[in-house]
Amino acid sequence: MSTKKKESEKRESAVEALSGKAREVWLAGLGALASVEEEGNKVFNKLVDKGTAFEERGKKQIDEAYEDLSDSYKKLEKKLKSTFNKAEDEIDENLQELIHKMGVPTQDEIKELTTQVEKLIDKVDQLSKKVDQGEKKAAASKSTASKSK
Repeated sequence: MSTKKKESEKRESAVEALSGKAREVWLAGLGALASVEEEGNKVFNKLVDKGTAFEERGKKQIDEAYEDLSDSYKKLEKKLKSTFNKAEDEIDENLQELIHKMGVPTQDEIKELTTQVEKLIDKVDQLSKKVDQGEKKAAASKSTASKSK
């Protein structure tokens, strides 16, 4: 029996040893989980800090890019307006030349002619009044002359 006892004791000690090892593995796993949780929180907080800094840099870069783009747009807009105005002036000049070559009077020429016509109308009216007055005088003197005869 002593052999059986010894075998039984060996088994029990092996089972205890395995149980102890299993418990140690279990505890090591829990320790690893606790470490991961602690380190995970630290890593998470570090990532949040880095993300915040990255976001601020990104916003700053976007704002700078927007300002650069806005400035470029304003410069381009000025250049386009200037070019458009020059083209418009050239078109106006070309049209003026074409109209002049065709013999169509300009607004200034029409205004000048209108002024001259108005002056002529005034002179004709004055002459017409003088002629009317002269005819009245001639008729009056004829009637006086015929009465005296």
